[in-house]
Amino acid sequence: MKIGIASHVVLDTIKSAGGKVVESLGGPPCYCGITARRFGFDVELATKVGGDFPDDMHNILRDNNITLREWHVAQGAKTTRFGLEADGHSRRLVLQSRCSPIAEQEVRDMKVDCWLVSPVIDEVPAGVLQAIKGNRGKKNFVMLDPQGYMRIAGQDGAVTFRDSLDMDLAGITAVKADSQELVALAGAEGVDGMKMLQSRGAEFVLATEHRIVHLLHRDMHYWIKLREVDTPDSTGAGDILSAAFACAWIKEKDPLWAICFAAGALRAALETKVAGLNKIPAMSKIEASASYFYNTVGFQNV
Repeated sequence: MKIGIASHVVLDTIKSAGGKVVESLGGPPCYCGITARRFGFDVELATKVGGDFPDDMHNILRDNNITLREWHVAQGAKTTRFGLEADGHSRRLVLQSRCSPIAEQEVRDMKVDCWLVSPVIDEVPAGVLQAIKGNRGKKNFVMLDPQGYMRIAGQDGAVTFRDSLDMDLAGITAVKADSQELVALAGAEGVDGMKMLQSRGAEFVLATEHRIVHLLHRDMHYWIKLREVDTPDSTGAGDILSAAFACAWIKEKDPLWAICFAAGALRAALETKVAGLNKIPAMSKIEASASYFYNTVGFQNV
């Protein structure tokens, strides 16, 4: 099976809570893409990098069976770059450069089984999202992480977040949102906010708060509690969660296993206690955590 990922590849400069600085390849095409590869999916990207994208970063993607094609390189543009100062589960973001947006023609005819749309900052315009909805893939599945629609970069590059976000969710199968995104999208917190997004068309709503992963599917609310993990860097954790959920649902068609694999991938990633792409766990670690959570998941009708 093949998953399409619409988002920019990013070059991250990550400063951990301990002061260590790591230069890392990042963005959902990397975190989601490599996680999807762990699940045995092929990966097709709708992305852009600049002419400054380093050869060794091309090699990292190639070594993980993810291909950057000629039309992905926007000559004359710079690759999207973020500076990140991590502090446990929180972080400060600074946009250092921004690449060209993705174009509609790049997604309209892509041959994939499902989609994961996870912009980092404004690179997936409304028309492109609409084109993806029209080309939903063989499995008829589009998952949206609205993180990049929430972000606003100031004159100094410092990233702040919108208080509200008006999005058309018709044609979106699943939404993944943290607490801030849920309130912005739905105008409500918790299960009430999740039900609001469900009423607007999303079949699945995957919501995260500190140490808890929630899933609303039909009239069933599932939740998994994670133990506290003292990690130096949580960059990409949400992308790992989203990709694991999407891939597990496509393969198993079981919402209970899907949330268990999503939470399992998240826990396994954080427990590596390393920065950047190296935190993406092996499938054996994901499966072990998912099996553990299968026996601890809470659920109730809502």
